[in-house]
Amino acid sequence: MSKLYDYMAPYVSKSPRAAYLNYKDLDLGRNNDVHTKYAQASIWGLKYFKNNFRRLVHVKTLVDPGNFFKDEQSIPSVHSSRKK
Repeated sequence: MSKLYDYMAPYVSKSPRAAYLNYKDLDLGRNNDVHTKYAQASIWGLKYFKNNFRRLVHVKTLVDPGNFFKDEQSIPSVHSSRKK
């Protein structure tokens, strides 16, 4: 991944440096289980999606309130994160 980041550097913003790669960067963090709380997911989610994370959580809650579509870096739905 370091080589890819170095290669992409000239093509991304400089302050802050950011780019969307559509890649699960598990170095940023991951969810522990199915019913991940917003606070836990926001640790990596805010790093990866920046301010769009909150909007994505809102959309995920509307579209997938039961959190059917999930993986180790899923956006949580607010309903599923309250079950635990």
